[in-house]
Amino acid sequence: MQRCVSKNLIILFINIFCASYTLLAQTSTHRLSQADSLFKEKRYVQSLDHYKAIFEQHEYSPAMLLKMAYIEEGLQQTGAALYYLNLYYNVTNDKSVLEKMEELADKHNLEGYKQTDAGRFLSFYNDYHWPVGIALMAIAFLLLGLSFYLKRRKHLYWPSLVVMVLVLGALVVHNTVGTKVAMGIVANTNTYIMDGPSPGASVVSVIQSGHRVEIVGKKDVWIKIMWQGETAYIKENNLLPLSL
Repeated sequence: MQRCVSKNLIILFINIFCASYTLLAQTSTHRLSQADSLFKEKRYVQSLDHYKAIFEQHEYSPAMLLKMAYIEEGLQQTGAALYYLNLYYNVTNDKSVLEKMEELADKHNLEGYKQTDAGRFLSFYNDYHWPVGIALMAIAFLLLGLSFYLKRRKHLYWPSLVVMVLVLGALVVHNTVGTKVAMGIVANTNTYIMDGPSPGASVVSVIQSGHRVEIVGKKDVWIKIMWQGETAYIKENNLLPLSL
């Protein structure tokens, strides 16, 4: 009897959860429809409020991110516009948006957006990170099979084993260092960049919103970043991590 009651309670809980999830999804869809309608009517501020509410629920679409960037740029909120453009690029890998981000950055003297040859190579490499890893693994298995085959045939097999070890080494390096660099956008104007993770540390610079920086660590409420080639620190609430 007790087991039956427990089973019924579990079923009831699952039904309630599913119903709540469906209701939330319907609410978000309705709100997105409202936001899109307001955007078409050029009531941008009202539509942005709806988009932000949806985004805070961890829901988004590439089109929504582009619209948010467009509205923020029109409101002269360059940092917010670049934040949503970066998120759009992360989702779609649309290279055309890189030119727009660089144009905005140049216009407002913002750092972290210049496309270097090394940066382009890393971007290309990261785009194909998984396929490269799978290819290296397949080559390693192929070489292992070849080594067994040559050994069974009493042929020289150790060169293929050596190459296999080198490929496995490349795979380890690929998996440990071949990942996307964590980046963030400075969220607020008059943001203090410090040389240490403390309010008593020396001020390195006072900057405006919109700068893009590499995140290299964290200590308490301080984010460790790369700033003009040196490590520095910024308060956590002054930085928007570029992740979804």
